Amino acid sequence: MPTSPRAQRTDFALDVTGRYTCNGLDEVMASVALGGRPFDLIVIGGGSFGGALAQELFSNDQAQVHRILVLEGGPLALPEHVQNMPLQWLGVPPPPTSIAQLRSQGLDGRPRAEIWGLAWHSSTLFPGLAYCLGGRSLFFGGWSPQLLDEEMPTGAPAPSRWPQAVVNDLKNRYFAESAAQIGTEETNDFISGDLQNALRQTLLTGIDNGAIAAAIPLANLPDHPVLRRHPNANAATLRQFLGNPAGAGGLQLQDLKNLLKLEAPLAVQGQTLPGFFPFNKFSSLPLLMKAARTAQNGANNDTRKRLMVVPYCHVTRLQVQGGRITAVETNQGAVPVPADGKVILALGTIESARLALNSFAGLPGAARIGQNLMAHLRSNLTIRVPRNTLAGLGAAPANLQTAALFCKCRHQFAANDFGYFHMQITAAGLGALGTDSEAELFKKVPDIDTLDRFATASDTRVVITIRSIGEISHRIRTVSFAKIRRSIPCSATSGPSCSCSRRSETTLCGRPWTRPPMKPRWSWPAAAPTRFRFRTSLRPLPPSPPGRPHRRSALAPSAAMAWAPPTTRPALCGWATTRTRQ
Repeated sequence: MPTSPRAQRTDFALDVTGRYTCNGLDEVMASVALGGRPFDLIVIGGGSFGGALAQELFSNDQAQVHRILVLEGGPLALPEHVQNMPLQWLGVPPPPTSIAQLRSQGLDGRPRAEIWGLAWHSSTLFPGLAYCLGGRSLFFGGWSPQLLDEEMPTGAPAPSRWPQAVVNDLKNRYFAESAAQIGTEETNDFISGDLQNALRQTLLTGIDNGAIAAAIPLANLPDHPVLRRHPNANAATLRQFLGNPAGAGGLQLQDLKNLLKLEAPLAVQGQTLPGFFPFNKFSSLPLLMKAARTAQNGANNDTRKRLMVVPYCHVTRLQVQGGRITAVETNQGAVPVPADGKVILALGTIESARLALNSFAGLPGAARIGQNLMAHLRSNLTIRVPRNTLAGLGAAPANLQTAALFCKCRHQFAANDFGYFHMQITAAGLGALGTDSEAELFKKVPDIDTLDRFATASDTRVVITIRSIGEISHRIRTVSFAKIRRSIPCSATSGPSCSCSRRSETTLCGRPWTRPPMKPRWSWPAAAPTRFRFRTSLRPLPPSPPGRPHRRSALAPSAAMAWAPPTTRPALCGWATTRTRQ
């Protein structure tokens, strides 16, 4: 069915945002068939990374030598971060679960909270993935701490060494650029008040007195990013950055800098240059939408449009001939890749590896796909403490107050052998509960998945949640994948609807599946094959020189399941078992 050229009406709305941001795949194909250049940069996935990358590639292409295509399996559901919206969307993200649990309740095979779905089996319950443009950047808490130098070791004694060139690029350019783009270069001016000041001072005192044994001494941590632009800031300026807390007048310059180091590194911009509106909580979708509209405004028609975004386009496989990608298979047909084209996987850790495993099997280096999975452990502790036990905290405020702090920690296993973790500390306290308290809390608490815990705050009690996140030690043999299955989803729809939980190679889903012959909707001349590469580093894509497109593919190193079948076999949603032992 051809894409409607006009914004479509639903029972309640006119989809102006979707029509003026996105294109159908038929429009993409027609733009080339009518004389437009083929798309030489194809980004698979329009979520947190894919949307930001597409905008960066588009903005850096000053010579306008590239055409960029973004293929996203889900819809355009929200235009920006959910906490920036006037509505209070409760139940997002949905509660943690598993495919097996949903199946036992008869709830499998359908999206949760409209756009959330589980793409793999796991013994650990989790909310799943957000299948939409912007992905989980529309819902994340915003915590974006910068890696320390010691977390990126390059020397020989380190068990896992980072490439020196990667570390240099991150420190000399990309950390600062990303901090400026997402808002972590500024202090949290939107979180201030007595509660923030009291807990920040309490945390500082505890670290200085050795009460937090694993805390890295603040003197060993880099200064807050705001001081990059104010390297010569005096004490008065630092107190202003801190919100002029009571009792800070007598603190020395270094003590004030240490207080700044405890500010939560949240991707939020509360104020900006004069004449501009701040973007509030960061997500990648506004960047992508702006790039798409800029591309439209700079073109007379689709044949000259340099960036096109296609939702509901589920990529299932990459066609490879002679070690080169020649086409991208989707649920709407195949998209050819020109000889000089590049395909970038931006589907997240598991899905990117799944697609690569299915597409590149048997090619040199393919056995490395799915190795070196980088995993982290997370735990939450929520407590309620009497308000009068917190030093420096005055009488109950008339309105809701929140606090957000950050503590970087390190555990020593042996000489020159450390493990790193950090604590994200959030708190809420208020006066008598009012009718708008829950809605206000929804906007003020960084992590909306902890909203229910803070709803018990009162005028006499402060609720504090400590979320600890740490790396898995290299001495634990993690992610030893016992079984990796090749499979496809049980239905023709995208991820959220796919929740097969059978694990038997004989019975599987109980629904046999035969791959139909490929019948593209459009006829194309034979496309020259495309060279591709794997890169398992974390090096960002630099700007492309004029006339020379990127030759790197962004492929997250991870372990996963496959998602492409042989010609005939029963359907099975991929699964993998993990074993962790000393």
